[in-house]
Amino acid sequence: MKIFYTNCCFLLLFNFIGFTYGYSQPTIAYNTIITGLNSPVDIVNAGDGTNRIFVVEQGGVIKVYNSSYASLGTFLTVTGISSGGEQGLLSLAFHPDYENNGFFWVYYTNAAGDLELSRYKVSAGNTNQADAASKQVVMTIPHPGQSNHNGGKLNFGSDGYLYFATGDGGGAGDQPNNAQNGNSLLGKMLRINVSVGTSAPFYTVPNDNPFVNNANVLDEIWALGLRNPFRWSFDRSNGAMWIGDVGQGQKEEINHRTAAQSAGPNYGWRCYEGTLTYNTSGCLDASNYVFPVYEYNNLQGSNTPASVVGGFVYRGTTHASMQGYYFATDVYSGNLYKINASTFAASVQTGLPTLVAGFGETEAGELLAVSLNDTAYSLTPNIPTSVTNVNDEKKPRLYPTVISEQRFTLELPETYTHLQIISINGVVMHQQNISGRTGTTEINISSLPPGMYMMKLTGDKSTWLGKVVVR
Repeated sequence: MKIFYTNCCFLLLFNFIGFTYGYSQPTIAYNTIITGLNSPVDIVNAGDGTNRIFVVEQGGVIKVYNSSYASLGTFLTVTGISSGGEQGLLSLAFHPDYENNGFFWVYYTNAAGDLELSRYKVSAGNTNQADAASKQVVMTIPHPGQSNHNGGKLNFGSDGYLYFATGDGGGAGDQPNNAQNGNSLLGKMLRINVSVGTSAPFYTVPNDNPFVNNANVLDEIWALGLRNPFRWSFDRSNGAMWIGDVGQGQKEEINHRTAAQSAGPNYGWRCYEGTLTYNTSGCLDASNYVFPVYEYNNLQGSNTPASVVGGFVYRGTTHASMQGYYFATDVYSGNLYKINASTFAASVQTGLPTLVAGFGETEAGELLAVSLNDTAYSLTPNIPTSVTNVNDEKKPRLYPTVISEQRFTLELPETYTHLQIISINGVVMHQQNISGRTGTTEINISSLPPGMYMMKLTGDKSTWLGKVVVR
């Protein structure tokens, strides 16, 4: 690394191979990290500093892996569940202080087909194995008549409370209108304060839940109007809530609310499916509902888009080109939906693995996914083969010479035609034609605000990528 001081800032530039050439929207690769699973539906970390990964299998088994994805065995087998179709063991969440108290929660459909939340504790003698006898049922939500639309994702918020989303009870069109019924816990986002005590009750309702003073809405409810929010997440950088809500038959939707907005919204189902009117009998004016920031057409085919799976906003540090993008997928098509978390500008990448049922994060914020084809993946930029290796002696070099304010100097060992400096959100901040230049060349960055950028040099024979930090 070389440091260059200028009149008003300093710039650091070094070779960095981890950027993707798809700067307008990152181009993503799914990299196999675990095989031989059995219908995995969720993948999480414990947040305890061990960097272990836990994979939830639909049939009831939770497996644990080290930071290199080597198996550490079976962590827990949850019994008393019904499995198959949309039923089974659906999610796992570790207490924010799991490192010290050892408690975690699982969400599943029980033998009667009802939704159930239970608490367990890790074994006293083996950190890679849970104590099956420690099970305490925290909450059971009746789910009569249908086996589908169970929701299924647990997440702790930065406030220490447990959030989880339930489906509307199944069937077509939410005939009982559960999602709009404040006296039903179906079709809702719930928020509770879980207990680590030894005796019931094993949860209480936070006194700042949005409906605690509303006799027409149950106290546990955080938001209404969801159909089947099978997968959803928090943005770890700002607490924003992103929900992938599976549609009826026309629209798949992704909802977003900032942390300040996430308490109390009505997402509209069954009055609306996405932005489309569905059944407005007894509904309020449209202004009372929150509509998705992104939706796509449900084409109802075996290999076409038909069921959204919500993901995460990438906040890791390894892949700058992915930074600040929300990634979600469709179970049947494998389409990857990439949404800028600031502007909501979106694009679709096709040709990726199908049957992805859940996303997760490592402790460091790197993205993972699991597919019902019995595989777990890591998500990374798809680096082009034409990028010059950082050890190549013909890579451009930076001169440690101050030319004038907010300029730096490159030595170009071969001819490049174009230079671009791109923000981590994919915006081209500076570009210029450098055709015919070799040897020493000056680059003026006076228009750049402080921040981290990618510099891309494009030529006939190769592409060179570098990381630029302006402070």
